Order: sequence, then structure tokens, then C-alpha cells
Amino acid sequence: MKRFVLLITLFMLLISIPLSLPAQEKEVTLEPVVVTAIRDVQEIRKVPANVTMITREEIERSNAKTAVDLLRSEVGVTVRDFTGNGKTASVDIRGFGETGPLNTLVLVDGRRVNEIDLSGVDWTQIPVEQIERIEILRGSGSVLYGDNAVGGVINIITRKPEKPLSFRTEVTRGSYLYHKESGSVSGKWGPLSAIFYGGYSSSEGYRENGFLRYKDVGGKIFYDLSDAVQFSFTGNFHRDDSGFPGALSKLLYELDRRTTTKPDDKAETDDGFLTFGVKANLGNMGRFETDLSWRHREVTNSFLSSLPTSSFKDRRNLTTWGWAPKYILEKTLVGHFNKIICGLDYYHSGSKIDSESYFFGSTTYDGIETTKKSSGLYLLDEFSIFENLILSLGGRWEWVTYDISQDLTGVKDRKRDSEPAWNVGLNYLFAKGSSAFISIKRSFRFPVTDELTQYVFRPPDFQPEIQINPAMKPQTGYHYEAGVRYLFKDWMEGNLTLFWIDLKNEIFYNPDTFTNENAEKTRRQGVEVGLRVKPLEWLNLWGNYGYIRPLMRGGAFSGNDIPNVPRHKGSIGADLNFEKIFLNEYLKGFSINGRANFIGSRRFISDWANQVEKLDPYYTFDAKLSYSWKGLKAFVGVNNITNQKYAEYGVLNFLKQPYYYPSPERNFFGGISYTF
Repeated sequence: MKRFVLLITLFMLLISIPLSLPAQEKEVTLEPVVVTAIRDVQEIRKVPANVTMITREEIERSNAKTAVDLLRSEVGVTVRDFTGNGKTASVDIRGFGETGPLNTLVLVDGRRVNEIDLSGVDWTQIPVEQIERIEILRGSGSVLYGDNAVGGVINIITRKPEKPLSFRTEVTRGSYLYHKESGSVSGKWGPLSAIFYGGYSSSEGYRENGFLRYKDVGGKIFYDLSDAVQFSFTGNFHRDDSGFPGALSKLLYELDRRTTTKPDDKAETDDGFLTFGVKANLGNMGRFETDLSWRHREVTNSFLSSLPTSSFKDRRNLTTWGWAPKYILEKTLVGHFNKIICGLDYYHSGSKIDSESYFFGSTTYDGIETTKKSSGLYLLDEFSIFENLILSLGGRWEWVTYDISQDLTGVKDRKRDSEPAWNVGLNYLFAKGSSAFISIKRSFRFPVTDELTQYVFRPPDFQPEIQINPAMKPQTGYHYEAGVRYLFKDWMEGNLTLFWIDLKNEIFYNPDTFTNENAEKTRRQGVEVGLRVKPLEWLNLWGNYGYIRPLMRGGAFSGNDIPNVPRHKGSIGADLNFEKIFLNEYLKGFSINGRANFIGSRRFISDWANQVEKLDPYYTFDAKLSYSWKGLKAFVGVNNITNQKYAEYGVLNFLKQPYYYPSPERNFFGGISYTF
């Protein structure tokens, strides 16, 4: 109750300060709209949460090779790349450390891409050149999206046909023998529109055995049956093979950062999906939308020990079916605007793992099948108490069932669980493009299959027998948040968000017991600040800063920092467009973009006792020079200009010794594209 009173007081303070400032001098356009925050179109300023969007223009100005690179400069978002090539990158919103990918939900056009195990999101299967925009919702999205959406939600929106007929091709070259070739064709023909694309990329990687090669082919088809009904069909196939260079001891990290201790570890992946969607406008009766999706993923891993006496190989087949119908009704209720969004999310995921272990001349074969079924019902209501005061209320109940079986022992096991989520938000609109909000939410996360299961060794033969950990509980929590977005001038805007997260039974891996466990309590307190200024027509400046304090509460590690979470993170950038400076037609096509990222020190993974020296803080400067003339675009860029030597990721081994995953030093790239 004290926190609620504190947040209400803060909310009143936030909305009173801007009201005392001078009125806007110029009328401004409405803010961009997003679809992630309420699973329907909504203005950002009407959302009671910290929501930002990476636009298509920002994507084209960036140095990004993969989708995950676009998130590095976002406030409250931490990116960690094990190998430096983007294949094994992870994204963490609001400080969850090692389990960041499990507490961050990632969507592609609204379709979940998180897996049911620890494999995480494969960011290389989302071609950067096909991304229209990325929407980032910070804070719990459990009501609308259910499992995994604890720290936030990232929705990647891909491109749609825009012209009657368009062709695009691009070629890029860079350091470490990097090259990429891609192309697309799109068009509109009456009620039918479509876009098809394909691409191939290859790189030897910054480190030895850090290679990555992948190819993509896919497309979208839309058919307007009438003005009220639209059908859509989307598909993609992705294939890659990559190396895993592994971690380095401190001595090797300092002597030869680019070496590897795992020259033969590698993986191959085949991943494809199909989605069929229907949108129907029912007039006064509202709108109905539904998606039916299928995804199949095959991964073959090969890990060879540094000793010739042992090795491990496995082949994973994962298949997921999803069905997500929803209904939206916008009506006036007792003279006030009201919007209701309700729906069902159903997912059926199956995993089959066939493994082969070799140890001192003995080979063991095993097969494990896991099935996860989840069903979630949700309802969100937005009610305009006044024209400028919006109350948001939402609730969800989700049920989950796990089934596991093992070929080696014949074991079968099952577990059922369920959890609720809810949220209350209040959003106050003032001036033009400005708002203040406050919200309270309840979140949950169910364990992924690797966290839920464990091995036991029973006499007399002591064969490894898999079972569901009876002590594992779902993770739950409460989120308190308040913030303000303010448009100072038509050329200056800023935002401030304060948040407080209390979790119970947070799921983590305990290196002392070699098992996944529930932490008694954890707490995260933080602030996120952003500012964007456009003092001149040709100059855009921006910056952001995030602070978070992640602590364990209770248990053996009470009072300690949660590992791999930097308390400080900040970014600044500048975009210069010479179109408004040069009168010459050929010179005004130039633009320069630069950005700098700073990441503070953080604990090594598994250092729950906080006994080892932290990973060093680091900063990077990146820049890109582009030239556009009609449909032609050429660009050249450099990452890590000052050649910083750092590691985004570090872990303690079982002897509590630090090991590092080195990040790339200074590297270059350049390319050319043409759009017709």
C-alpha cells in the first residue's frame, strides 16, 4: 500500500510539473502508433508504459548486420553476444542477467519466436533488410502475451508491399571475410499484394571457429476478399551452420583474444514457419483477427571435449503449432469512449532430442521427448474517464501442461500448472504529444523444459534418469511503474520512467548445487531517461541513460547483485543529413550517422556470491557514411572505432575461475543497394 501511495504522489508530481511550463509555440503532429502495447493500433503517448519504436529510417542509418544489433542503443536493453557473429546473441530487458532471454518475449509480426527450451531466440533468421520497424515494450506484458513477457516485449514488424512493382538488391562486404547478398521483389495487383525475398551471408568471424553462414528465403501474400475481410499467408525458411569458439581463461584472453579452445564445436540449423491470418471488420460489431501458425526447427550440435576421451552430440527437433484469435470492440460507454480487446492464445510445442555421448570408450544413446501445451485467456479494457485521462484494466489466466518421456529408462512424467496476471494503468494526456502514466502489474513465467527437468541416478545401474523437478515453481512478481513523456518544443522531446519490480520464486541456475532453483525473492529498482533534439533541419541528436539495481533478497545470496546485469548503461548519437545544406543534386545525398554505447561493470555469470572481480565496463563508437541518389544507395562504416578490447559476456567455471567471451575489435563494412 505504501508503494501505491508513493506512486500516486509521484504521478501527481509528474503531471503537475509540465502544466507549469509555457504552452507549445507550434502545433505538432501526432506521435507514431504501435501495435505491441495493447495488441492493436495505439498512439505511444496513450500507453501506460515505456514504449519506443525503431523506425525504418533508423534501421537504414544503423550499422546493424543482424536484428539484435538494432537493440544495442535502446535504453533498458542489454545485448550480449557469445561468439561476436550474432548467432548466439541474447537480449535482456530490465536486468535479468543470464535468464534475460527467458524473461523477454520476442515476436515477429505478432508471432512468438521464443522456444520452450534454453535455445533462446535465433536472431539471424530475421533479415534486417526486411524489417519495417521494431517496437519495444518495457515492463511486464504478461496480461496480453503470457509466458516470457516479464521484463518486456520486442515485436519485429516486417515489410509489406508499398508500390505496384518494386525490386531491391544489396551487396555488402566487411571485415573477417564477411559478405552478404540479398534481394526482394514486391507488388500490388488489385486485391492481391505480395513480397518475396532471399539472401545469403557468410563470415569467418572475429575468433577462430567463429564462422557463420546462413541463407533465408520467404515472403508474404495478402488478399483483400472485400473491404472488410483480408487474408494473409506468410512463410520463411532459414538454414545456417556456425562454429562455437568457446570461452577463454583470463591468461588466454589477455594473450590471444581471437584464439579458441573449441576448434571442432559447431552446429547446424534448419528453421521454417508458415502463418495463415484473417482480419475481418464487422462494422458496429467490432473487429475479429486470428492467426494460425506452424514452426519446425531442427538443430544438430556437436561438442568435442578438450580431452579425446569424451564428446557429445545431439539432434533437436522442435515443432510448434499456435492459434491466436482476438476480438476488438470500440464503443461509447455511458458517454465515454471504451475499447475492449479479448482473445485466446493456444500453443502446442513438441521437442525430441536424440543424443550420443562418448566417455572413455563407452557410447550412450538416449532420446527425450517433451511436450508443452499452453492456453491463455485475456481481456484488456481501456476506458476514457475524461478525454485526457485513460484507465486501463486487464487480466489473464494461463494454463500449462508438460509431458516428458525418456527412451533409455522408459520414464514418463507430467506436470500441470496455471497462473493469473493483471494490470491497472492510468494515463494522463496534456499539451501536444505529452503524457504521464502510472501502472501496477502482476507477472508470471513458467520454467522452460531445461529448467523444469533434472537427472537422477538410481541404483543399481545408476543410469541417468530424467524427471520433472517437483520443487520447481512458476516465477511470479509485481511491477510498479511511473513515467512522463514531454514534448518541450516541436524539435525537442524527452521521457523519464521509474520502475520497481519485486519477484517471488525467480528461476535461476545455482552453480553450487548444479540445479535450477527458485530464488526466495528478488528486487529491481531503476530509472530510464531519454532525450531527442533536432536543433537544425539537418541535425538530429539523441541520448538515453538507464540505471538498475538488481538484488537477491533472502536465501544464501541475500543482498548480492544479480550476475551479468550492468547498473549503468547509456547511449548517445547524432544523425547528419546534408540534403538541407548542399544545393548540388549530387552532394545533398550524403548523410553521416554516429553513436556511442557505454556498458557498466557487471558480475560474471554464476557469481551469485559476488566474490570475483567484475567484468570491466566498456564503451564503443560506431559511424556510418551513406550516399543516396534516386534508387541507388552506397554506404561504408566502422564499428568500435577506438578499437576497445572488451567482453560482453563472462562466466565462472565450476572452480569459480573467470572465463571470457571476447567481443570484436575495430571492424569495417561497406556496400551498395538499388531499389527500383
